[in-house]
Amino acid sequence: MAIKSYRQDEKVFWKVYVNIRCKDNPTQRKQKKVSGLESLSAAKRMEKQIIAELSSSMALELDQGVSWKRIIEIWKKDAEAGTIRRYDPTTIKDMVAALTKWTALWLDKPSGTLTRADGRDVHKFMIASELSVRAQRKIKSMITTVFNYAIDEKLIKHAIPNPMIGVIFELGSERVPDILSLTEIRKLLDFAQKLKSPWYPIWAMALLSGMRNGELYALEWDDIDFENALLRVSKSHNSRTDTVKGTKAGYWRNVPISTELRSLLMSLKSELGLREPGHRKFVLPRLGYWNKGLQARELKFFAKNIGITPVKFHALRACFATQLLAKNIPPAIVMKICGWKNLKTMEFYVRLAGVNEAGATECLKVLPTDQEVMENVVRLFRK
Repeated sequence: MAIKSYRQDEKVFWKVYVNIRCKDNPTQRKQKKVSGLESLSAAKRMEKQIIAELSSSMALELDQGVSWKRIIEIWKKDAEAGTIRRYDPTTIKDMVAALTKWTALWLDKPSGTLTRADGRDVHKFMIASELSVRAQRKIKSMITTVFNYAIDEKLIKHAIPNPMIGVIFELGSERVPDILSLTEIRKLLDFAQKLKSPWYPIWAMALLSGMRNGELYALEWDDIDFENALLRVSKSHNSRTDTVKGTKAGYWRNVPISTELRSLLMSLKSELGLREPGHRKFVLPRLGYWNKGLQARELKFFAKNIGITPVKFHALRACFATQLLAKNIPPAIVMKICGWKNLKTMEFYVRLAGVNEAGATECLKVLPTDQEVMENVVRLFRK
């Protein structure tokens, strides 16, 4: 707090500056400045008036909780420090970006004043932006996580219901994912090899091992066991942070090396001498676009140009799983090779491959046979 005099047009004026902070949260403060006062006594009266005004406003905010924007900031700080739980840095970054975007209407509101009406506004915003139902539910989960954190940390003084409770997310019709048929798989690899695409070994490896993009990038020759015909998947590369961590499932797994996969690996090994020294420990070549995370764009572009379904890179993993299931490999084995922890994920691929339904309708014999048709024709002409 300060009262100072200054000169303007040969006349003395006074200005007042008041700054108050919350005792419990020093980062929360209120400040105000008034100038043009003609006497010291007027300045002192104005100072008392401003203090009363800011104190009242601060008390109201403390009762209603800090702003939603401030809650996001505090959650981010604690998440980065690891005091809440272990979050991947990219997860924290994505959550903060998503919450800032989709709850923009809440940012300056005191958190204790948020209601279901605010939740419905967020929902309407997501619908207007044509966000998928799956993405909407993901945003709702993020809001719930941060909102519950705010209540636990007493950033929201009074127990109020989550603004997203009661918001109904209508189920949309499930879209059949794009996937390559066996013919398209062969066409993709045939063209890639003939055109000498640098992506050929990467696409082939994905289709023969079912490995995720980051797992393929991090694969080293030390992970290949030719003697036992096994490929060990134990780590994954994150292109956004350029770091290597464990697999998505959190545990290592083995992938059997088939005859074709062995042939591909031997071919790659023979080319090791052509690579830069720092890249020779990796099984697959280091491509600039791959390192930048543009593998999906490159695959779609190539597939479209050769006249096959323009799938995403992750679809190659689905192709691997569905082809194994179509060849009657037990789902439990496929699940183990691909590293899925969730049975629902496995059930999705079983459904996509159609293995449970295959041949189920073969018992239906309702159409007339050619012999029956001809017999009826002969009888008709005899009459």
